[in-house]
Amino acid sequence: MRIIYNLAFIIFGIFYLPYFVVTRRYRYGMKDRFGLLPEKIKSVCSKTKIIWVHAVSVGEVKAAGILAPLLRRAFPSHTLLFSTVTHTGNKVAKTIASGNEGVFFLPFDISFIVDRVVKTVKPEIFISMETELWPNLILSLYKAGSRLILANGRISNRSYSRYKKGKFFISGLLKKFSLILMQSAQDAKRIIALGAQKEKVFVTGNLKFDIPLLNFDTKRTELRKKLNLNENEILIIAGSTHKGEEEAIIDCFARLKKEHDNIRLLIAPRHIERAGEIEKLILRYNFLTVRISTLNLKPETLNQEAVFILDIIGELRSMYSASDIVFMGGSLIKKGGQNPIEPASLGKPIIFGRYTFNFHDVTKIFLENVSGIEVDNKEGLYSAIRFLLNNPEDRKRLGINAKDTINKNSGSSQRTISLIIK
Repeated sequence: MRIIYNLAFIIFGIFYLPYFVVTRRYRYGMKDRFGLLPEKIKSVCSKTKIIWVHAVSVGEVKAAGILAPLLRRAFPSHTLLFSTVTHTGNKVAKTIASGNEGVFFLPFDISFIVDRVVKTVKPEIFISMETELWPNLILSLYKAGSRLILANGRISNRSYSRYKKGKFFISGLLKKFSLILMQSAQDAKRIIALGAQKEKVFVTGNLKFDIPLLNFDTKRTELRKKLNLNENEILIIAGSTHKGEEEAIIDCFARLKKEHDNIRLLIAPRHIERAGEIEKLILRYNFLTVRISTLNLKPETLNQEAVFILDIIGELRSMYSASDIVFMGGSLIKKGGQNPIEPASLGKPIIFGRYTFNFHDVTKIFLENVSGIEVDNKEGLYSAIRFLLNNPEDRKRLGINAKDTINKNSGSSQRTISLIIK
């Protein structure tokens, strides 16, 4: 079975090689991906017990970051290592790692590559964030005697349909886990239906509800001063947007600007390399642009009509504190949306589109608690923003509800660490 999977993986890689070359998707960490780990990590692994935490990209890494300090306290004789798939996730993971802890890119899931890495790392515990199932890696870890834990697990509608087609194969992998911790009762039900052993499955909630809160007042004042925003100016942030959404957002902003000359807009694309493309789009609507990476340190020189573009990784969360209205990207088009927990934790009124299948349970909680506004399309987005601009009390109430929702659903990290310790 491993031979067949290896061949399929290699053939897939060859078939998609032109795509990888054009998009430069795997231009970082190629040594890691082929199992050639840095000497520093090899040295650490030879001297101490290891807890290996794997998180695909930024969202999963942030969830791992909430769990990391609890793991350090619970297992003081162990060292944490973090692996990621994406470059952005890797950069964020480096801000979470401390002391001798290391960060590397996940090796390609080919048996002889992952076997080499597992033999080097020798993790006593392996924690996979949010249902990452790499067959060869799981088999190698299991054979090496590692305890496998799935933390903050979730299964979207699309993933569930895909997994059901390979249930026989998935079932065997899930049985290798010592502990499976899912975000919701529905997630737990689905993973049990796919073959996980019921006695090993627990519902712990979403780790991201435990996100540490920023110093709201200080950050807001500091950032708004940097952006040269007056107290009466209302900043709309469109966070983690995708191609096809920015034009709709800018069009809504241009129309609303005729009624409310005190509104400002900041667009934070999901992929910062698209900043130039978005800049051209903004200029077509006759607005000036300001990239945050090149922001002049003298805020008085900023043009009050300019649209901001956030082109720095890892800054969106803090930037939310300067906002007054937030739109969550990836939801006007079929990308599955983005997690609204970060702006909600700061008491922001949130708008999202109807395509939030990646965060269905989270957005459902927000809607049930009147903590967010769901819209169908561009016109719905325009109406929702206009309503919040015209009704400041409702805007404030929506933000308060959002923060209350976070408080009511927190506690996942403590439940997770307690079960891991057991």
